[in-house]
Amino acid sequence: MISKHIHVITLFTLLSLLLFSCKEKKQDRHIVTVSILPQKYFVERIAGDYLQVNVMVPPGMNPATCDLNTGQLKKLYDSDLCFAIGYLPFETTHLYPALSNRPDIPLIRHSDSLQLIAGSCNHDHHDHTHEGGVDPHVWLSPHYAKSIGRDIYRTLSEKYPEKQQEFLANYKLLEQDIDKIAHSADSILSEKKHKTFLIYHPALTYFAHDYNMEQISIEHEGKEPDPRHLKEIMDTAKEKDIHVIFIQNQFDISNAQSIAKAIGTDIIPIDPLNEDWLSEMKKLLQIFQEKLN
Repeated sequence: MISKHIHVITLFTLLSLLLFSCKEKKQDRHIVTVSILPQKYFVERIAGDYLQVNVMVPPGMNPATCDLNTGQLKKLYDSDLCFAIGYLPFETTHLYPALSNRPDIPLIRHSDSLQLIAGSCNHDHHDHTHEGGVDPHVWLSPHYAKSIGRDIYRTLSEKYPEKQQEFLANYKLLEQDIDKIAHSADSILSEKKHKTFLIYHPALTYFAHDYNMEQISIEHEGKEPDPRHLKEIMDTAKEKDIHVIFIQNQFDISNAQSIAKAIGTDIIPIDPLNEDWLSEMKKLLQIFQEKLN
């Protein structure tokens, strides 16, 4: 493990020296880096095509297990600034050490301005843990998504003041869409008596908190559930008459399928890392409207 870290640090140092010593080719567009695809959605809604958005965790990859390659690192070092969620394993393991070599690149961590929830979501994937023991999935709360959008608008307006009015108009439209999601969630979920759902990986902690829902995680402390834990989940699901079992495509579905078979329901795929944040949230609300009693 120590030799791996030394290798990573050496890679960062060598590439930093190379990039500092070479004159960079001028980019057609300013580059802004984000950690995950939903942030790309927010940046592009506000900035339009003015910026090129570099996403550190590519489509289909898991932020708990994704590694950093030299191509990603070069794009990061070409960036004007970087937006991070805050406590994703990829960020604490790879992104922040990489940026420690480039203090000239501003780092904006959305979670710094939010009230975080202690992590029932404690990973142990490939030696990654959620720093500080907090749940990082803040972008799936409509209320916190609005805060993320505000962070991005303010930062971009300060960095590119000549585009401030255009950014403001776009931000207002984004804010309206997020408000509509929040209003729809209030309307749909306030009518439901049973608001408990199962999910393989507990990515909806903040959403559940916003709307007084109960999220039950299938994975246990970031690991595959053992037979005892699996039986407890099945018993709880029957007792609470649960009809919603979410599974993310970054995780194995076999345990979720076993539970679904035992309680007589189906598993429902969701993608918390979907680049189209608005579409994913609409889909989520439709599921809750149809499946919850």
